[in-house]
Amino acid sequence: MRGKAVAVICCLALLVGCEGCGVLKEGSRRERQSQQGQSSQQGERIASSLKDYARSLLDSDGGKISDQQKSALEKAASGGKVSQADYERAWADYKQCIIDKGYAEPTFDNGIYALPSYNTDDASKEAIRKLNDDLTSCSMLHVTDINTVYRLQLGNPKLLLDDKEVAADCLRKEGIKPKDYTADKLEKDLESGESAGLRDNRKALTCLVTAGVNVTASDETVWYPLK
Repeated sequence: MRGKAVAVICCLALLVGCEGCGVLKEGSRRERQSQQGQSSQQGERIASSLKDYARSLLDSDGGKISDQQKSALEKAASGGKVSQADYERAWADYKQCIIDKGYAEPTFDNGIYALPSYNTDDASKEAIRKLNDDLTSCSMLHVTDINTVYRLQLGNPKLLLDDKEVAADCLRKEGIKPKDYTADKLEKDLESGESAGLRDNRKALTCLVTAGVNVTASDETVWYPLK
């Protein structure tokens, strides 16, 4: 059985040019935003600024996240960005949390991190349920909010609510898709078997993942957490 959870680890070409990217799920907050964006008017925004968005995360999650993630969010709320050092630290803490819960060590590379598929063949339903719960718990505690703000500042600085709109705009600007390419066309491409060539194009994957669109690379490396 292959699964996906809230966060683990794959780099994209945006910062380091490496291949093999995973699925991104930044938690229920971004999923709700994406669902809202699908039915919202074009141009609707998540927040008026990254500072305001970071403050809203502190208000909702400040008592449920690690001191390190809270400190990084506080800096984002005052300065309007997440530093790469805070981003790397959040993912390092997340990785250690996974290891401390008894799972195989996930592999990190420098860059933009996302969750690859993981393989749980022959595992019991109870073991799979515990894995999903543990991944979610570790992610929310250490990385989910920082990951969201960091990706927004890189891939969606206008804070548009519709992630498909953001990704389509990036694909047009990168020359990957024609000037008349729309979010609706992207949605249809993502529903196709091979995602219309997007899954094997590193620049396209960068556009998609930094926009918050869930997509796997065609050559992604599967993680085996229970081995």
